[in-house]
Amino acid sequence: MSATLGEELKKLRKDKKMTLKELSAKSGLSISFISQIERDLKTLTFTSLKKISEALDVNVNFFFDDNGTDPVDTSSLNGNFSYKDLSGDMVNPIFTPAVVELKAGETQHSPYTHRGQEFIYVLAGSLEVIVSGEQKTLETGESIHIDSRVEHEWYNNTAETTEILLVSSNSG
Repeated sequence: MSATLGEELKKLRKDKKMTLKELSAKSGLSISFISQIERDLKTLTFTSLKKISEALDVNVNFFFDDNGTDPVDTSSLNGNFSYKDLSGDMVNPIFTPAVVELKAGETQHSPYTHRGQEFIYVLAGSLEVIVSGEQKTLETGESIHIDSRVEHEWYNNTAETTEILLVSSNSG
C-alpha cells in the first residue's frame, strides 16, 4: 500500500459514500479528529483504528500491507503501534490473528464495543485491560478472552514496549 493511512481512510470513506459526520457517529470519534487523520495531521491509536475499521465495516487489516507478512511502516503513519497480520492470504477469515506492538506510554484510549470476540495473549511487557469497568493488568504469558459486545479497552501505559498476540473475530 503506497498511499498514507489518511489517504486510504478518506478513499474508503468516500467509496462507501459516507460523510465525516456519519463516520464520526458510527465510530464515536470526533469529526475534526477523523478529518485530521485523513489529512495526516494526527496519529491514531490501535483502538481508534479498530473503531474506524468497524464503522467502515472492514477488517483492520485493510489498512496494512497486502502481502500479509510485513507490518506497514508505522513510522509514516503512527509511532504508537505496529501491526503484523498473521492470517496470510486467507480470504474472509473467521478470525484474524496478529502480533501488535504497543509503544510505551499510550495515554489516548477510550472504551468501546463492537461485534465479535478478542483473545489477547501478552508476549512481552504488560497490558492494561478494562472490561465492563473492571481493570486488570496482564503480564507476559497471561491472556484474556473478551466478548467484544461488552464495553472494553486495552492499552500500554508503561514505560516499556508491549507485544501481544491478538486474535479477533468480527462475527457474533
